[in-house]
Amino acid sequence: MKFEHFKQGHLRVFVSRQELAVHDVRPETLAVGKGQILLRTLLEEAESNYGFQAVGTLDFFVTFFPNDGMLVDVRRDGVLPEETFEEFDQVEIRMTVDIVHHVLYELNQFEDVIQASHGLSRHINKTETGATLYFYENRYYLYFQEQMQPTVEQTVTTILSEYGVPSPKSPLVMAEYGKIIIGKQAVSVLINTFTP
Repeated sequence: MKFEHFKQGHLRVFVSRQELAVHDVRPETLAVGKGQILLRTLLEEAESNYGFQAVGTLDFFVTFFPNDGMLVDVRRDGVLPEETFEEFDQVEIRMTVDIVHHVLYELNQFEDVIQASHGLSRHINKTETGATLYFYENRYYLYFQEQMQPTVEQTVTTILSEYGVPSPKSPLVMAEYGKIIIGKQAVSVLINTFTP
């Protein structure tokens, strides 16, 4: 688990696909059994390492990224009472689960982005979004926020793998901290702008 953000009453944690597989957690099992054990472990780690107190009402906003893992955004409703008695305090958990399908690839150089775009030229009309291009921490990211047909996704990821690597970062990190270079139809814009 990677704690991406923490401040008083607000916690954001990314759980990788490998960790979900180890705990056998899927969107449909998050609210029961092993899913509850994973969330309890997350809260215990947040309390011991960051001082986050799981009391009162907690809102869990869970976003599943089938290719990458899940992002858990926890917000505590209201302020902490002056005294808390753990054995008597009740925790109310409200959970919202969203499943987001996407492809997110990291490319080192802008030239790699241009080459990848030309490689995708014959297939880009089979995608809905045509990609968004981000710049974050001296790297470029092509992001397709959509659920592609399996054959289209395989073709797109195969081409992108020639020029970059799948990114373990969540798209929410891109949206919050990344700089948008081209917001819509990035691949087509790049092809039209940089034609050899």
